[in-house]
Amino acid sequence: MEQRLQEILNEQFGKTLDTADSRQVYQALMLFTKEKMAALPKTTGDRKLYYVSAEFLIGKLLSNNLINLGLFEEAKDLLARHGHELTAIEEAENEPSLGNGGLGRLAACFLDSIATLGLCGDGAGLNYHDGLFYQKLENHKQKEEKNPWITPQSWLTDTGVRFTVPFGG
Repeated sequence: MEQRLQEILNEQFGKTLDTADSRQVYQALMLFTKEKMAALPKTTGDRKLYYVSAEFLIGKLLSNNLINLGLFEEAKDLLARHGHELTAIEEAENEPSLGNGGLGRLAACFLDSIATLGLCGDGAGLNYHDGLFYQKLENHKQKEEKNPWITPQSWLTDTGVRFTVPFGG
């Protein structure tokens, strides 16, 4: 893990684990984790289950993926040896803005169950590039702004498939 993280940091930022900031370490750890996940055998079958939802409130993914790969403690210890706290690295991750309530949480639980049972399945829904919205108070009034959460390097895998969804009559 250490060697690969050092390679990624050097290739992407010209840094090492000792000189990189939290955002750079997060990016390297995310890319490393995506590589590990891509190398896993794929669940296949005659049928595939799709859970369709308008929302997926999945939360931050780095720690969950490290735990599922059995790499959480190794990553935590490695980062600590180089002066980084995994909790600080986790803070660099944007929250996927794909839901805001019970429907999104329910969809995420179904996806977790599909994975736990080893079923061949995926979630399908709209990809809100600018998030649902971000709320803040300004002069004692609520103001909504877009919540861009997708960065050039993110957990998303670009399949190149696009559909235009028209609105209006």
